Amino acid sequence: MATREARTPAWLIERLAHGELDGETAAEVRARLVAEGRVPDDEIAALARADALALAAHPPGAAAAEIRRRAARLEHPPARRRPWVFGAALAAAGALGVVLATRLQAPGPRPAIEPAAEPTTIKGARPAGARLYVYRHAADGDRQLADGARVAPGDLLQLAYTAADRGFGALLSIDGAGTVTQHWPEPGATRAAPLRVGGEVRLPSAYELDAAPAFERFFLVRSEQPFDLGQVIAAARALAARTTEARRAPLPLPAGFNQISLALEKTR
Repeated sequence: MATREARTPAWLIERLAHGELDGETAAEVRARLVAEGRVPDDEIAALARADALALAAHPPGAAAAEIRRRAARLEHPPARRRPWVFGAALAAAGALGVVLATRLQAPGPRPAIEPAAEPTTIKGARPAGARLYVYRHAADGDRQLADGARVAPGDLLQLAYTAADRGFGALLSIDGAGTVTQHWPEPGATRAAPLRVGGEVRLPSAYELDAAPAFERFFLVRSEQPFDLGQVIAAARALAARTTEARRAPLPLPAGFNQISLALEKTR
């Protein structure tokens, strides 16, 4: 799987502009923008100008009526309605106000979720609130993928996690060709990284899927104590070599580890 830096998405800049990020995350977003050759304050000012134009083009009364109309549709959806990002935008309506009326067809602060099963929790109890997330970048915004979702070579994915309590962790993946990829800590690191508590943590890099067949399966491995990554990588290689079990079996790790996995089905 190839690695390349993903351009900072617009929804993340919007959250920065509206003061919805904690101090550490806001500083990271500003640093990413600078690394991309962009000026954070200019990006925020551009959003403010766009919001002002949207407000002028959509009077509050008309926008509020549109929001109420769409909210009523969500309360009484037609059969087999697919979830859409408007649900997240509606939840934030009190904070964002009438500007939402111009963004009903664009990605909001939270990515849309493609329906599928929950990630698989294996080998030990999952700490309350610990989650593994995979997002797919697209022209219309990021999409959160769930277990069993279909992906294709060339898709650009970004990984994230949440942790309810402190500890140490690593993110890695195996694929249908038997390849093991270390995503976090960065390749070359030999020790697990401290987990950050208090919200979703996204990795700074995105990953482009290669042509490996069948599947791509991601793991969040956690322990209360620091651990060497070598034993986790060795366990992943052992599992990846067993092609009939690699999609669902747990990593063969000793007691003291928790692991959560999420498998994506590969199409060509």
